[in-house]
Amino acid sequence: MRDDGIGCAASIDGRPARMFEVRETLLLLSVSVLLLLWGLGNRGLWAAEGRWAEVTREMLMTGDFFHPTIDGEPYFDKPFLTYWFRVIISAATGILNEFVVRLPSAVAGLVAIWATVSLGTRLWSAKVGRLAGWFLLTTYAFLFWSRTGTAEAENLAFIVVAVAWYWSRRDHLGFPALLVFYLIVFVGALTKGLTAVVVPMVIVLPDMVTQRRWRLLLRPAHILALVMGLLVYLSPFVYASLTQGTDYQSSGLGLVFQENILRYFNPIDHKGPIYLYVYGLPVLLLPWTPLFVVAVVATVQGRKVLDRHTRWLISAIVLVFLFFTVSGSRRSYYILPILPLCALLMAVFVGWLHQPHAERLRQQGLGIQRAVFIGLIAFELAIPLILIVPRRMMGFEVSLGLDVASLAVGVLALIAGGIVMQLSCRSAVSDAAAWPLVAVVVVLLGGFFCWQQNILEANRTERAFARQLREETAPLPPERIAVYPKPNANLLFYLAPPRPLQILDAPEKISGSLEPACPGAVITQRRYATGLLTEFISELQRQKSLREPVYRWETKSSKEEKWIAWFWDGSSPAHVITKAHGGTNHAP
Repeated sequence: MRDDGIGCAASIDGRPARMFEVRETLLLLSVSVLLLLWGLGNRGLWAAEGRWAEVTREMLMTGDFFHPTIDGEPYFDKPFLTYWFRVIISAATGILNEFVVRLPSAVAGLVAIWATVSLGTRLWSAKVGRLAGWFLLTTYAFLFWSRTGTAEAENLAFIVVAVAWYWSRRDHLGFPALLVFYLIVFVGALTKGLTAVVVPMVIVLPDMVTQRRWRLLLRPAHILALVMGLLVYLSPFVYASLTQGTDYQSSGLGLVFQENILRYFNPIDHKGPIYLYVYGLPVLLLPWTPLFVVAVVATVQGRKVLDRHTRWLISAIVLVFLFFTVSGSRRSYYILPILPLCALLMAVFVGWLHQPHAERLRQQGLGIQRAVFIGLIAFELAIPLILIVPRRMMGFEVSLGLDVASLAVGVLALIAGGIVMQLSCRSAVSDAAAWPLVAVVVVLLGGFFCWQQNILEANRTERAFARQLREETAPLPPERIAVYPKPNANLLFYLAPPRPLQILDAPEKISGSLEPACPGAVITQRRYATGLLTEFISELQRQKSLREPVYRWETKSSKEEKWIAWFWDGSSPAHVITKAHGGTNHAP
């Protein structure tokens, strides 16, 4: 008899153990679906999500799926596949909203968890695989990006699937296995970029070198598989180049070179400090950062007795870290593909290492994590008290439902941790103490992403403003609506114009673009409004306007991003929107 989990004894023929593994895997997948999909479309678009949403909308509107645009202008900064995922879902459902925009990322998160579990099961044990899946699921950054409508989760998923495929076919790397590997990485590169190709190669490199499998790279089968995968990657760009008209002045392949090669060696922006990931990675790993740090210490101390799979894992983590650090372009989330490897390392540390030093450090690491989670529960329970100050002193407006949700989440986390602790105390296996912590963090993160965050959404005003603006501008043709000084993808998505709006990059263009005798509108943000109004006489201020609400407690930068729209009905004299050479400046 042996223990294979929380109080579960496996019989000689292994049937109870297999049933237990199936139940535990189904539990992990069920909770993953809940945390990744619940309330996925309740929040308005956030930051970069608008670009993916608007490109998808314009693809569906024009029927052109190979020439991405925003407001009719070329936008080839990212490859096609993440747009196509959303196009397929929207075409199948007849809906394009926030849920559809984020669904591919959520599905990618599920795929990444499955691949991580598969990899951990194959290289260590089913227990390690499941535990790694739970660690990955309950990492804040993983949940955040898997619930965000960009390409980060898709990129991560393809990378970990490619690595899992390599290990599943490692001893039989013939042409079919190599071809599938390259198809995975090159199709993955069509989601965000060539990191989906390079990072899996970096990860498998230590095994290829130590086991002298690098000779495989010289075989014709490998070269043929590589070429075929590369052709699959290039074919959409080639087709787009051959079919673009004279009015589409953007090259997908040119931007691939600029965004992947030049940006790596000589970036023009996103130049984070070389030490960015030293503190950036621990932030991404929250709330499991203490356990990860102790796991690193334990594996370094016991490096001479580690099994070869764990040695490979350590080498892979180091190489991926160095790969992103050496790049000239650094942003904290670029290194997201390292998270499944870090989850595996924590799972190996908790459920696999049996050296005396590892046992001591394991108890210390889990003890620190327990203290962190107790602190988080205490914070949840204290939120109603904490909010008293901003409510009274800053006029912070938030529903009392947040107080109720915070108390409920804190209490449920205590109950879940207590129940699992009672179950785990029956088992003497090394990972028994980890499961109550997993239960607690599932409730805490689930409560935040699936409940509390949706309550706080009421304080975000952009979506409500954009919908009201859409109603106000509905009678106007797009040519009579001007946005100053540049397009905004979030606003365009919510306005959903059938044709591009006017984008005015200089105030003086307004008088020449919009005839004052006809109804029209000008939309801008507060940070640009002052500069805009210096070009016009004061009558413009007397026209009908729509302003996004501004709260007293908001930061200056968030206030500056609020929208303002001015309307006129065509009855105003021509000088109302004629450039004023001697006009005074009017604050918005």
